[in-house]
Amino acid sequence: MSRDSNPNTAGISSDLARRCPFRETDFTVTNHASRQVYCSPACREANRQRVPVQRTCPVCSTEFTTDVSPKRVFCSRDCRTKARSSEHALEKRACPVCNDAFEAPKTVRQVYCSPACRRDADRRRGQARDDNRARRLGASPRPARPVGELPAARPAPRQQSGVRDPLEPTATRNCPHCDQPITIVALLATPEAARPSIGSRVPDITPLRRTP
Repeated sequence: MSRDSNPNTAGISSDLARRCPFRETDFTVTNHASRQVYCSPACREANRQRVPVQRTCPVCSTEFTTDVSPKRVFCSRDCRTKARSSEHALEKRACPVCNDAFEAPKTVRQVYCSPACRRDADRRRGQARDDNRARRLGASPRPARPVGELPAARPAPRQQSGVRDPLEPTATRNCPHCDQPITIVALLATPEAARPSIGSRVPDITPLRRTP
């Protein structure tokens, strides 16, 4: 059964007696926990059919008939757009970040005046969350960055020249702190270490001789 609201049961004393909202007749359900609203499936299907309703558009004062939705108010999409963008549909609000006044439709949940203020508010909430976590862990919170300040850019990596010194070690890396070249000695191999050495091996099998 559909979860329709229970009809008005005024005047019915029994808990098992209910009134059909379509035919206005009384009927009895099997138990008091039943969610049956209509007396028959035919009444339930007949009540689901939408009856056309005639209304007047509040923008252009045009009469129209609708059976799409009982909540439809405007005759067209253009009238709905005009109604939502009119002065009566707009309200003045104050941005909590920059304190500037802006207008927004009453049906739209707009809090900030611009995407930049929304991102700034998100950054402040993240900063406050990190500070609270640092206080709980006993660490000092990091200093807040001023509004509009960008993080410091990392230094550009050292450009390697096209001509390489033949005496320069090949296993070099740049230091992550001072960006100076360093030699990784563990990766260097001498010619003696690179050349494999094969020693004399003792045969595992000793040949047997037949004695006369």
